[in-house]
Amino acid sequence: MTLPSLWATLAIALPVLGTLIAGLSAVDLAYHLRAGADILGTGRIPTLDTWTFTAAGSSWHDAQWGAQAVFAWVYQVAGWTGLALLRSVLVATTFLCLLLACRARGLDMRRAALLAIAAFIVSAAALALRPQLVGMALFGILVFLLADRGAHPGRLWLAPIVVIAWANVHGSFFLGPVLIGLAWLEDLDRRSPGARRTLAVAVVALVAALVNPFGLEVWRYAIGLTTNTFVTSRITEWQPTSLRSVDGILFFASAALVFVLIARRRAVVPWPALVAVGLFAAIGTYAIRGVAWWSLGMPVVVAELLSGGGASERPAAGEVAEEQPAAGAARRDRA
Repeated sequence: MTLPSLWATLAIALPVLGTLIAGLSAVDLAYHLRAGADILGTGRIPTLDTWTFTAAGSSWHDAQWGAQAVFAWVYQVAGWTGLALLRSVLVATTFLCLLLACRARGLDMRRAALLAIAAFIVSAAALALRPQLVGMALFGILVFLLADRGAHPGRLWLAPIVVIAWANVHGSFFLGPVLIGLAWLEDLDRRSPGARRTLAVAVVALVAALVNPFGLEVWRYAIGLTTNTFVTSRITEWQPTSLRSVDGILFFASAALVFVLIARRRAVVPWPALVAVGLFAAIGTYAIRGVAWWSLGMPVVVAELLSGGGASERPAAGEVAEEQPAAGAARRDRA
């Protein structure tokens, strides 16, 4: 095995091994399995709460129905072993996509792998099998598509499909159009000929998010949940991130490292990168649950700062890419 292959293996194997050692938590999973079983058994998405005696008959907006149905089906077919394997696949997908995205931004395999491993360490507490983990895998896929859009612009049109799936499994789907919007800002800053295409994909992704059983209600659900004072004041994972928890310490330590990198960078930091850092730092600070999105959003930004180049600097479709042999050989050596 070559050294680059070893780094790539570590970047994926360590997160998978860590989740397998941790085991499955049934705290949220049991509830999602029951909801999924009801969906598969009745062929309908529940609209009323029939489980909680204090809220029986209240309306229920089950925006996570897609993930629940998948979890229940896997459990019926393969039991807890199947669920453990599903979790491993989702985790592997997430960090493989981060690794590939960092490589697409110009990093060598070692540094790309280290960024993926760092993302795993910061987000480890959020890797339980729940609908959010499905959202994290879709987040990773979208990050890769965007990072690689300069080399493969046509693949960017897969992004709205990713958003459709995301809008049917977890309320974090709104991050999909946000990511595409940040990519559009980057294209504008670089005067990329692909800026119009990225903007068009962003608009289509916004519309694609409405392809779900609830339509516009999924947006009201996502916004309402994050601004509900009852939820944010009583549920631990929705409370502000602080240094009183391991997750909070890891978040603020990683944020400090990113800010130091920005401060010490000799070249001017592109303003879209600063917007991305500020946005995901705000999400991570707002609630402990947001730390996961910070950890997944930062590797590509950091890769861009470390490499001094990126995917959107590559020739877009229709442009001629003239590469000197010596430069190509240098890149191969670096890999």
